[in-house]
Amino acid sequence: MGSARFILLALRLGLFQACLGALSVLTLGIFNRLLIDEFEVPAALTALALGSQQLVAFSRVWFGQQSDRCRWRGLRRTPFIVGGAAMFCTLTWIAGNTVLWLAEASQAGSQADVIWRGLILALVFMFYGLAIAASSTPFAALLVDVSTDKQRPGLVSIVWSMLMVGIVAGAILLSSFLGSSCATAELSDLISGVERLITVAPLTIFTIVVVAIAGVEPRLKPGQEKDQSRQAANQEISLRGAWTVLKQSPQVGYFFAVLSLFTFALFLQEAVLEPYGGAVFAMDVCTSTQLNAVWGVGTLLGIAATGFVITPRLGPQRTALAGGVLSALFVLLMVLAGFMVSTPLFRTALFLFGVGAGISTNASLTLMLGLTSPLMAGTFIGVWGLAQAYARGLATISGGALLSVFGEFTGSQNSYEAYAGVFIVQAFGLLAAGLMLLRVNTELFQSKVEQALSSVLVSELE
Repeated sequence: MGSARFILLALRLGLFQACLGALSVLTLGIFNRLLIDEFEVPAALTALALGSQQLVAFSRVWFGQQSDRCRWRGLRRTPFIVGGAAMFCTLTWIAGNTVLWLAEASQAGSQADVIWRGLILALVFMFYGLAIAASSTPFAALLVDVSTDKQRPGLVSIVWSMLMVGIVAGAILLSSFLGSSCATAELSDLISGVERLITVAPLTIFTIVVVAIAGVEPRLKPGQEKDQSRQAANQEISLRGAWTVLKQSPQVGYFFAVLSLFTFALFLQEAVLEPYGGAVFAMDVCTSTQLNAVWGVGTLLGIAATGFVITPRLGPQRTALAGGVLSALFVLLMVLAGFMVSTPLFRTALFLFGVGAGISTNASLTLMLGLTSPLMAGTFIGVWGLAQAYARGLATISGGALLSVFGEFTGSQNSYEAYAGVFIVQAFGLLAAGLMLLRVNTELFQSKVEQALSSVLVSELE
């Protein structure tokens, strides 16, 4: 495959990740902002509902194994990717209508209805999380199927960057689609805009997914199916076996914990960022939605600069520390901007936070690749993925919960002091994770894990 053709393929596949990025803006951005700020649903309940999609991340391993066994018309990954996309787009429409249904109960002042409708929304997002897992896990396997070892790092780099492009583009396009409904003080106009959005966005996203995936996966020939099934069976490792490896290697368990802490701290602001913009800086829904673009662009720049300039000179551990320190400082600068009620300072601090987050993320990904055994690379990437998914889900829930807790002390969950409390906790978490990443030792990992993996594979194949 020529380089130009490879880049076009990578960009095409990256459209799938871009769609996931845009969906995250819709669900964790617009829905979150509407419920907490405009409709005054308790932040803890909102965060629980939206964060519940991450609670089913354990299903990723199962969906990956099922796609290995799938032989629908000679295709393994495509049926899961497209079928999962159809489900999560449908569930996006259902979730949007459930959000508006929950908003009605809040406006009516019925606390009992708010609670049980919020729990129904959490259930909808659990199914949404299953659909995302059913689609995104086989998609990751497809990246391996269509690339060589030499091409794979470049393919993964481009596709992952497209996720951030989707967040940036989604923030701009979704807020633009709401149009004049953002500028009006009438909730009825805003609700009408959301109704249009949840109808058009899922249809558009599903169309893009089909365009990105259709015809990419090479069909299996009849003679290849049995050989590939046998090879996949010999390389599989159960969740119990993966847990055994985690326990037998201190570095694996340590990195699992540190990666969880880093991911938790990095996304703790996700549930409160846009409400913060509305409550403290008086931003309308469209303006606060575009905050995702601000830190998204900063993250892209941070990742690009780190991979070519910083990491080769400092090494991933010290780069991770630098990113953690910078991210923590810029989070505190966001708090200062709120105290001064300075929107320009807030945007600047948010952009710089994105740069620091990009530096930390690039260093963490580099460490993840170093902490992977060639014998069972897929298993370890899956384990790190589980750590990130659950930590991100916990961060989403905890962000809203902390906001509610601090709100009890300050008199309102929409007070500046309540939001400042959440950001200060985030800053300490980022700094702690950066310091702890200094102790990650890839050489010790390689020497310990190979022995543990060999032992587990022998016992499971007997």
